[in-house]
Amino acid sequence: MTHPQHFLFAVWMVGGIQTVFYNLKEAIAKRQDVRSSWLPIEMYPDDWVTKIPPISLNGTWRNSMATWWRMRPLEKRFGRFHAAYFLEHSIITFLWGFRRRVPFVLSTDMTPLFCARHELWYAVPKFDPASLSSRLKRAITRKVYMDAFHLLPWSAVVKESFIKDYGIPEDRITVLPPGINLKRWQSTDREADYAAAPGKPFTVLHVGWDLHRKGGDLLITLASEPEFRDAEFHFVTSSEVKDAPPNVFVHKDLKPNGEPLRQLYQQADVFALPTRADTFSMVALEAMASGLPVIISSVGGISDIVVEGETGYLIKPEDITTLRERLRLLRSDRALRLRLGTHGRKRVEERFNLHHHVEILMKLLTDASRSRRKEQAA
Repeated sequence: MTHPQHFLFAVWMVGGIQTVFYNLKEAIAKRQDVRSSWLPIEMYPDDWVTKIPPISLNGTWRNSMATWWRMRPLEKRFGRFHAAYFLEHSIITFLWGFRRRVPFVLSTDMTPLFCARHELWYAVPKFDPASLSSRLKRAITRKVYMDAFHLLPWSAVVKESFIKDYGIPEDRITVLPPGINLKRWQSTDREADYAAAPGKPFTVLHVGWDLHRKGGDLLITLASEPEFRDAEFHFVTSSEVKDAPPNVFVHKDLKPNGEPLRQLYQQADVFALPTRADTFSMVALEAMASGLPVIISSVGGISDIVVEGETGYLIKPEDITTLRERLRLLRSDRALRLRLGTHGRKRVEERFNLHHHVEILMKLLTDASRSRRKEQAA
């Protein structure tokens, strides 16, 4: 009897990446053709090994050591993994031995030099790319990328960074954005909803754990303006919201993919994320899957998600004037909202479908496992 292949899935649980972890686990863990082990690594892992200097002084060291420490009992119990999936490079950067013995694919929404070029300092501390320490870090990171069987950037701009910043051959890269569970994230019949509740206020939804970085303060400013005082602004955030007007509603402690969160998407008319810094946006995908038009800042790889004038609108960070104009337009034109929302749902079905994502990923992991067996047989 042939035993199923055993794959490791390790994910750095930061922001929207947590949702990717839950989506993948739900889709893959029940499969009968493979055995899977799941390794979530917190943003600040607390294993005792991560508290030892110099490991404790560096985030990448901490993440890598936490991964190593937690993998050990899995390998002792199940034996060597046939292949592995890592989401974000910091959790494998210093695992040289593992990278030599287990083929892996690496998925990511960013590279350090991509973040430096776009000044996404929330993701990577500010540094001079020409400095000696930065060149050393680039060499270490490039070695991780080169060791991967295949690289899976979430967007075209990150693929470009792999090629131009790190010299990775294009044939080892496939743009594979995360997928949405379309059975869970449904689009309602909004025309019927409007007919059933003709007096319902215009509702704007914003989802972002860091209110300031995600631009929620700009929406609170608009909510205070006379023309929007009869509209409702709903915020899903971990941040404290102070001095908000009465038409602002704050929702905390909502779980990814949970029913209360999905209900907020269903009840909204527009999704707005005037973010100041992002590499991608899972919440924008959820909004589009829910049939909502999206207003979002064109930063990072977000232009791969929203098509200007077709599924929503792309604005510049801090551009509250355009944000106001787009909200005003969508408020006044119900047919436009419905059209953009319909196109958004179709785009998610075609390009961000979890089922398609998993099929591609599983094929790559199987190919990676076979490549190692061929090397051993040679």
